[in-house]
Amino acid sequence: MNWLDAQEIINAFGDWAALAVAFVIFIETAFIFTSFLPGDSLLFLTGLALATSDAWLPDWAGFILIWITAFGGTQVGYWIGAKLGPPLIAKERKFILNKRTLARTNTFFENYGARAVVLARFVPVLRALIPMLAGISRMDYRRFTKLNLIGATAWVVVFMAPGFWLGHIDAVKNNLEMTVLFIIIGTTLLLPLEILRDRLVKKYKLSKQPIAK
Repeated sequence: MNWLDAQEIINAFGDWAALAVAFVIFIETAFIFTSFLPGDSLLFLTGLALATSDAWLPDWAGFILIWITAFGGTQVGYWIGAKLGPPLIAKERKFILNKRTLARTNTFFENYGARAVVLARFVPVLRALIPMLAGISRMDYRRFTKLNLIGATAWVVVFMAPGFWLGHIDAVKNNLEMTVLFIIIGTTLLLPLEILRDRLVKKYKLSKQPIAK
């Protein structure tokens, strides 16, 4: 089975699709090496499947199950970063994980902490990488958990709700790939645009400061 094809995953598991999707969402958000899995499209198509199928699992239970795994996977990603990151950095490896990387990570979270954790949900790969970096930089656990609650809820609602409520419309059914692609592109741009906006605002403020004589 092609695990990069969201529709094929759902078709393969039939009435058990919600459980399979929940598992995929968990490992996609928890581990960087599985962050390539199609989480966004899976959520949309699962919403559609819940609305149009007579599976044994109630629709509301499917939503809650997938939300739990989306939240739980990101918490695991934070834990992995907190537990494994510092020992690797302490070994002074001249690779990705080193003290320079840690300093840059801390600076990044000082500038974009809350926004990064929430908006990274909508960017493939980053939704697994950012939680790990948050753990490495020792972001306050309670703060991270609150942000994760917001991010997981927003992600599930933004992708599953349109699939559930709009999936029965013929125009959407006949253009599933374009619909999913449109949503993915739109949400993926949220974090880069926010970072760009922040930099432009800072640049503007600096340009308005009086020049010292």
